[in-house]
Amino acid sequence: MKKITNTIVYLVIFFLNFLPIKDPDFGWHYRCGYELLQGHPCLSNTFTYFLADYQAFYSSFIYDGIIAVVYNYSGFLGLSIIHALIMTGVFYLFYKLSKQNILFAAALFSLVIYLAGGTLGLGLRPQVVTYFFILLGYWMLRDKKVIKINSIQFQSILLYPLLILFWVNTHIGFFTGLVVFGAYWLNVFIQKISGNILNRALFMTTVVGLLSFIATLLNPFGYKVYIELFNHLTSPLNTMIAEWVAPPPLYILIILISLVLIPIIKVVQKKLSIFEMVLLLFFGITALMARRNTPLFLTFAAIFYLQMMPKKDIKNIYPLLIPFIGAIFVSVMFINIQKTIAFHSDWNLFCTKGATNYPCTAIKNYPMLSGNVYAAYEWGGFLIWQRPDIKIFADGRMPAWIDENGESPYNVFIKILQTQPGWNEKLRKYKTDYLLIAQGTFLDLLLDESAEKEGWKKVYEDKTHAIYKNLLTY
Repeated sequence: MKKITNTIVYLVIFFLNFLPIKDPDFGWHYRCGYELLQGHPCLSNTFTYFLADYQAFYSSFIYDGIIAVVYNYSGFLGLSIIHALIMTGVFYLFYKLSKQNILFAAALFSLVIYLAGGTLGLGLRPQVVTYFFILLGYWMLRDKKVIKINSIQFQSILLYPLLILFWVNTHIGFFTGLVVFGAYWLNVFIQKISGNILNRALFMTTVVGLLSFIATLLNPFGYKVYIELFNHLTSPLNTMIAEWVAPPPLYILIILISLVLIPIIKVVQKKLSIFEMVLLLFFGITALMARRNTPLFLTFAAIFYLQMMPKKDIKNIYPLLIPFIGAIFVSVMFINIQKTIAFHSDWNLFCTKGATNYPCTAIKNYPMLSGNVYAAYEWGGFLIWQRPDIKIFADGRMPAWIDENGESPYNVFIKILQTQPGWNEKLRKYKTDYLLIAQGTFLDLLLDESAEKEGWKKVYEDKTHAIYKNLLTY
């Protein structure tokens, strides 16, 4: 009966995370994966005409290749399945780490998913892979799991460098893997100072840590991935991208209370771990800085809360729970299957109800669009995917890039859209052929009245989008 209940719980978690793919960066990730399969990996910027020669060092080749293969063979449905499988894996690790009854673990995990909906509700994206890897790394280190392969037994910590190797070629969040290991090494070091472990344990941990760092250098850009990481960490992303702003006040209160309450309870229970407290503090600080980091803090806080709770044996009531859990499973399954399939089978729904209102109708009805196209920043990935024959002004890869004036491409894009002084000169400087913009923006309203005066001509419009053609020749 317990196995049946557990199976149903895992199915509930799977279908709870069977979501449409709404990541606005899907397009450029897919295009890079497609190019990789053609033997032309994205080692330089070939998608934009603004900062065309800029060299970024974002290494996501494994992720890009996988989503290209899956999408080519099974479309968005396959990607939704991959996302649901990864999140089910996250729950498995959550459950094992919590050392609590699976029903309690599932309830709290579902609450975390609900609270983190703005970040985790976009479906498959590289951040989800990092989310899984962080928990996997913590699971590998926490209890030093023993793994058996061909009669040979070894501790899971020895596989950590391989995890990092895969991670660094998947998402820039790989550095959090080094943070997790650093917290673990500090805990081992303090235990050595206290005389609780042998020198051999500290030596082995140090060697694995060094190998893990070396693994981060095994990517097409080598050490330069740290330049990209530095650019991301020092750029004011919270002034440009919604998910980088601070979380709402209620979340801040939850974070602050947990940062105080969990260590106090751990001390009272004599279960305080430097390893875990460093992780709690690190993810707490990062969550206070950006709402996109709140899922990680909430996940670790939930694990620690569950670890501190007494585990109750409820096997006697499993038969009573199966109908209730089964009803939840059926409801979640039918709702999410219908919602996800409908989203991905109806192109109009994808275009209008995704991360933004994409210009699908505009590029279909005006196929003459060509050359250098200034389009909305959030449409960048979509256009790279759907119209690889054109070059766009900016896209989601670029918030941490810097132009010759020390400005982010996003800020340059906004100044043009808001028709700030010099907007037209900037477009001329970079030889812009077309403007693809939303109706009602400052730029659209200005050109509606004085397009020809500014050297542009409206060649297409619908209810939501407009296209203007440059009347001058370069």
